[in-house]
Amino acid sequence: MTGLALMAPTAAAKSMSPETIRKVARLELARSIRAFAAGSLANGECLVRRGQLSQQQAEQATAIALKEMAISAAVLENPQVRKAADLLGTELTDSCDLSSLDDETARQLVQDEL
Repeated sequence: MTGLALMAPTAAAKSMSPETIRKVARLELARSIRAFAAGSLANGECLVRRGQLSQQQAEQATAIALKEMAISAAVLENPQVRKAADLLGTELTDSCDLSSLDDETARQLVQDEL
């Protein structure tokens, strides 16, 4: 996932118009937002399955996490977010974390869907 900050110094970015760079940055930001939402959703669903939270508590916790990041909870209705959350959910450990995956593998798993 190449963000604007990572692209700016490259020769490819220098040849792009400012409008194209802004468009790419918006697309990458939207993907990052969906990835965060998918991770939050997957974690909440895992905690419900483990009996550590009720469904209502998980939904409230997810909404709070999104709000703290200035993300609308409406993103949770996005089918891509739901599918990415399901994919991540299969990789979560018994403690509902992704410690079984390295960062790049987890990122790739979600990026392919989002």
